[in-house]
Amino acid sequence: MITIAHLYPYELALYGENGNIKALTYYLDKENIKYKVVLIDKEDKLEFSKYDFIYIGSGRKKYLEDVKKRLLPYKEELENYIENDKILLVTGNAISIFTFLNKYDVEYCETREIHDVDATTSLCKGNMKGFQNTEYLISTTKDILFNINEGVGNAKTLMEGFKYKNFYATSIIGPILARNDNLCNYFIKLLTDDKN
Repeated sequence: MITIAHLYPYELALYGENGNIKALTYYLDKENIKYKVVLIDKEDKLEFSKYDFIYIGSGRKKYLEDVKKRLLPYKEELENYIENDKILLVTGNAISIFTFLNKYDVEYCETREIHDVDATTSLCKGNMKGFQNTEYLISTTKDILFNINEGVGNAKTLMEGFKYKNFYATSIIGPILARNDNLCNYFIKLLTDDKN
């Protein structure tokens, strides 16, 4: 049985990002893989040892700091979860919550990035589609998640996102798993390989 924890889906639900969980469970159903989804609300206690996959999506700014404060007491458990190669996926502006882990730096941009995304990734074959509407960008020079092709016919690429073990963070929304079955299947394989 795969256990998926969706953190704060009522507060962090901008841009239809809940669709990432719907896409993930759709493919699990398709493969007849047993799972359960645990919706974590603000009053709930987190039990990291029980989760195989944690997802947290975009939300309004007023909620981001509240969620960060809520997670701070769990810093050690969260770091152990990551170090034990459990899967954590963070999308959109939720990346700003996780700066307290010191795994990457998030920059605040004066100009908001708003555009469609056509990107490549080493995670899976084929291009990946998405959208950016963000003021937060991850600053790192290693473990890049995506290479965004900037403009039609333009050779320039932008590096975006971050991967550390099975901790994945990206400012790209879409929902990213709903729009990219290749990426969704990558996470399904991670989950099923871990259970075998």
